[in-house]
Amino acid sequence: MLYQAQRPFGWVSQQIYGSNLESMLLVRHQSLDDMVRAEIERGTCQIVEIASGLSGRSLRMLESYPDHGLRYIEADLPRMIKWKRDRLTPAQKQDPRLTLCDLNILRLNGAMSLPAVLEQHVDPARPVLVITEGLVNYFRLSVIQDFWARLQAKLSVYPRSTYLFEIWPRLPAYTESRMLKLGLAAIELLTRQRVPLHFADEQEIAAAMKATGFRQVQVINPDESERGRQFGALHKSLFRLVKAEN
Repeated sequence: MLYQAQRPFGWVSQQIYGSNLESMLLVRHQSLDDMVRAEIERGTCQIVEIASGLSGRSLRMLESYPDHGLRYIEADLPRMIKWKRDRLTPAQKQDPRLTLCDLNILRLNGAMSLPAVLEQHVDPARPVLVITEGLVNYFRLSVIQDFWARLQAKLSVYPRSTYLFEIWPRLPAYTESRMLKLGLAAIELLTRQRVPLHFADEQEIAAAMKATGFRQVQVINPDESERGRQFGALHKSLFRLVKAEN
């Protein structure tokens, strides 16, 4: 419903600004794919995608890197995991490299908690990559910062660990554009919750991640990447990509 409702506004935005919500989501998804490939090619062979939803990233990566000893763990709430498992092909279900498991990031311990998933499915002697896409801005800042701190503590035991995610900051465009305000209000209406915008710029994002324990943090404006430039000079992304390492 949301996708169909926003299409007329997206067309107008494309004509005026050279981009729309769909193009930004494509840049986000494809840019994260590029970053995941770079991690695989430098030797990371364990990937955990949290709140994986209907993402097909696991299937693409496993198909693209059949000889890298890759293991891909998709984690999400039980109903989503069941919905997705029911739609995998028999061959995908039987692929030992792909694991689907239940996870609730708000649980501190026990079944479906982050510690349980990592301890059960991830080898602590090998590098690991964690991904979240479309997750951070659905939680209050205090909640997501607590998750970051718990994630960093768990990842610190691995020989190399990387966390990739995207975040939508409080950029000036949100106060200047009535269309963006309406779009944000529509998302909040359909998801039945607030969608808070965290931090004002790249420096605040990096400082917050380092405060949770990550040693190296890179905040990327996708407009400056090859993927972003594919959508034209007028394209202005409203999100940032973040790579945090222990």
